[in-house]
Amino acid sequence: MKLYVSIALFALLSSVATISANDLAFYSGPTNPDWISGGAVAENVKVISNDAGVKALFNSIEDFGDGDEVGDNSPLAKWCIEHTGNGQQDVIILACGTTPSALYPFPNKKPDGSNVENFIEEGNVVINVADWIFYMSYEGGVRSAENAAGGAANVFDIPGLNWDARGANFKATDIGKKAIPSFKEFNSTRPWRLEHFEGSDWDVVTFAEADKDTADPAVAVSKTPGKDGTGMIAAMWQVAHAVWPDEPDIRGIGVAEFINNWLAENGAFDVEAKNKLATTWGTIKQVR
Repeated sequence: MKLYVSIALFALLSSVATISANDLAFYSGPTNPDWISGGAVAENVKVISNDAGVKALFNSIEDFGDGDEVGDNSPLAKWCIEHTGNGQQDVIILACGTTPSALYPFPNKKPDGSNVENFIEEGNVVINVADWIFYMSYEGGVRSAENAAGGAANVFDIPGLNWDARGANFKATDIGKKAIPSFKEFNSTRPWRLEHFEGSDWDVVTFAEADKDTADPAVAVSKTPGKDGTGMIAAMWQVAHAVWPDEPDIRGIGVAEFINNWLAENGAFDVEAKNKLATTWGTIKQVR
């Protein structure tokens, strides 16, 4: 029996060596209250973090909020820096739609080499919900000086990148129907303008479109991999609804579906190794 345990333990350790122990961090506010309420953010964070598939993908899930996000010495900034270039693909979800100074100092004080840009360029993932991505912060409950359009333009390295309202009746694409089965038609007010990404360092995968050049939600995938994998930026349901008009709120459910059905397949996540690890560990406990 001891020999069997030793063999199983060796198998367990071998499995651990193959697993990409990805980590997930939420930034949950304060919010721009006209775009998404604090209560809606809290509920969406709960839905995503309690999802069985999401929990299986990540080694740790942390939630950062007010007081955690101011400057390079803040807990959120330290998390971001520690998870940049660490050899694993990690994820930050801006569940409140705002981008604090821990990630990108406002107003555009670091147009190149901000913590969030470094994080993405090394091959990690940022998912933004609600407000115009990288536009401003509401840290401390007060609206910051605005990065405005420059925030996204600088992080994407696409001069003139714009997210103003255009189009209506965003309908799921074929990819969207598979990746986000709970999706329902809606009108985005901060959509992707796909013509800006032509000739850029990004390929854009769209999950819903109003026309061939206007999308939301969508994810941009870098053409230049980093140490941690392939960098990705998703912007999803960028529309002003303090409380989503339909129940349940698609913004939490949809992000969880995106992670489970698209990111798990296209990111650096070893789902099979994690399942094998759980099975092996269960066998070890039984023989003991």
